[in-house]
Amino acid sequence: MTLRRQILLAISAVFICILVGLLVFSVRGTRDYLEQQLSSHAQDAATALSVPLAQSLARDDVVLAELNVASFFDRGFFKRIVLTDTKGKVLVERELPAKVANVPEWFTNAFPLAPPGGEAFVSAGWRQLGRVVVQSQPEHAYQYLWTSAREVAIWLTLAYGVALVLSHLLLQVILNPLYAIERSARAVQERRFEQILTKPAARELARVVRAMNDMSRRISEILDAETAKAEGFRKQVLHDELTGLDNRRSFDLHLGELLSGPDPVAHGMVIGLEINGLKELNTGVSYQRGNALLQAVARISGEVLTSSASIRARLGGSAFGFVLMDVNFDEGKSWCQELLTGLEEVFAGVQDEGVSCSVGAVPFKVGETKGHLMARLDLAIEAARQSGRNTMYASNHLVSEQDALGSERWRALIQHALNDNRWRLLAQPVVNLADQSLVHIELMARLLDEDNALVPAASFVPMATRHKLMPEVDRAVVLLACARLQASDASPMAINVSLQSATQRSFVEWLRGVLRDHGDKAKLLSFEMSCFGVSQDVDAARAFASVVRSQGARFGIDRLGLDRLSTHVLRQLPPDYVKLDSVLSHEVDAEQSAADWVTSIASLARSMDVQVIAQGVDTEDKARRLVGIYDAGQGYFFGKPEAL
Repeated sequence: MTLRRQILLAISAVFICILVGLLVFSVRGTRDYLEQQLSSHAQDAATALSVPLAQSLARDDVVLAELNVASFFDRGFFKRIVLTDTKGKVLVERELPAKVANVPEWFTNAFPLAPPGGEAFVSAGWRQLGRVVVQSQPEHAYQYLWTSAREVAIWLTLAYGVALVLSHLLLQVILNPLYAIERSARAVQERRFEQILTKPAARELARVVRAMNDMSRRISEILDAETAKAEGFRKQVLHDELTGLDNRRSFDLHLGELLSGPDPVAHGMVIGLEINGLKELNTGVSYQRGNALLQAVARISGEVLTSSASIRARLGGSAFGFVLMDVNFDEGKSWCQELLTGLEEVFAGVQDEGVSCSVGAVPFKVGETKGHLMARLDLAIEAARQSGRNTMYASNHLVSEQDALGSERWRALIQHALNDNRWRLLAQPVVNLADQSLVHIELMARLLDEDNALVPAASFVPMATRHKLMPEVDRAVVLLACARLQASDASPMAINVSLQSATQRSFVEWLRGVLRDHGDKAKLLSFEMSCFGVSQDVDAARAFASVVRSQGARFGIDRLGLDRLSTHVLRQLPPDYVKLDSVLSHEVDAEQSAADWVTSIASLARSMDVQVIAQGVDTEDKARRLVGIYDAGQGYFFGKPEAL
């Protein structure tokens, strides 16, 4: 906690204690005064009422006495009037039920008014005829006390606000020189020798500032003269000025040399990092914020990869590239994960602005062309982007023809499949863990390439998303699923839908019409969105879920749990069911804290009447251990994806 905040909190605590004390003492003082007034009022009334009552009782006229009491009581200022004879027998009694309008009950309980009643003897000459007791009605006193307390509280709160503002301004004046000295010291550490412009009023701080400025100026003059020429040239050719890393030109030159130069490396790993949402951060917040983020990524990547990366470069815009030499796939993947872990705190700070990173990694070997390598890296980054915020994807394929396709080749391949309906559906069962009865089958789309080979979704979905073709792909899958609804033995089916489709109004309206046309058959369909997709646009996902539910279909959230916003998504948009990420089913067997984490997520979902489905259930033993934590399961133990 900063010094400024500590001082302000201390001032606030003291001030609030004083304010509360003053308020309580003020209210109590007013209450005591009102009790005295009510007591005096009751005594005066009792004394005044005893005179006409003496005349009435002297003639044994109880009816007249009742009229005397009623004339007083009906004025509304009394709570109770009682007339008794000399033996204590009640002759006349009038009483109103307790009521206090426009005053909170807690206030009357905290500051009760209990004034003593007034009492007077009724006598004729030397003969005592009875006794009259009067209690004043405290309602008006309570109302006055409440109004007075509110006014005092308002004025004291205003006084607190003014004092807080004045304290803040005073601290600003006192602490600004310290902040300037701190910034200057940090600048020296970063080899920036800036002058402190703040002139402290305190003599001691002024001497420190002068010493810092003198030191910065002298060191700067010496070092600037030695390095200005060489540094200027390097920056012009191979340096990215903002981040301090190499630029794209430097990256291409060094990578080409590693692959096909006179002394190429035998193998290695290329890591690519792209910042998602940087453009929106620059335009929506400030370019300074975006630049600071780029610098933080460069700094942390240097700290993490400094001992292993031979090339560290900013490739332009929001992209970074790193080359690890002489590492195998598992080692490179480990470095990639360590880099992502190091960046967690940085991207957590810009999470609310929708900024995240995607990290892809691919191995390379000597003789591979740079174009082929970068095409595979591009695909890996896109796969990571579709997996969620701040995720990585490492591909171990070295020579796949499909992986090496460029972005435009992928676009043409996907468009060709759309035009000729070159799709196949695979299905994998989801079953109840208790009795292994079928919940639904999840449909998985596969693209048929020019050789009629099946292309998995992990290969074509990233590029379909990049080229905004996912709504067309999802339409094709929905139509294939609906065709199977016509069978008399049709099973419940779940279809994955992308965020692009859910946010496209034309697709949503088209889907509404398709479901309406199938009537009760639509109840056999469920539509899933990934947790990452939902978190990117909760409002659009909520609207989409409303449409499918209105037609009798179900809505589910896939791969929930690992994303930082998982619980937020679950609370904002409770689905009919959730499929927890397959990693979580493995965590149940880990240490107790990890198992508790999984159990808490499942319990949260179940408390909202959401069915919880485990993914990655591959053995009978695991299925048995998950009973009680999950409701249903999906995995190779229950069945592999098979063609429909």
